[in-house]
Amino acid sequence: MKYEDFQTPTWKRLTQGLEQRLEELRELNDNQSFGPEKTAAIRGSIAEVKRILALADDASAGQAVSPEELLGEDNPA
Repeated sequence: MKYEDFQTPTWKRLTQGLEQRLEELRELNDNQSFGPEKTAAIRGSIAEVKRILALADDASAGQAVSPEELLGEDNPA
């Protein structure tokens, strides 16, 4: 994804929802006494939400990669 993709109103709304979900998951993890499996599932959900939110940081940190480059089609033979 490109930097511009993360400047859209849709991304901003999605980010708000993800940040709210992250807060809910953190509170659930901090305030409940679950077994190891449930705790691991909550922590996994937290990690995934954080990974999605970090996409914008990754896009602003470097150049976007084209799908062709990922497939190796941009490389001269």
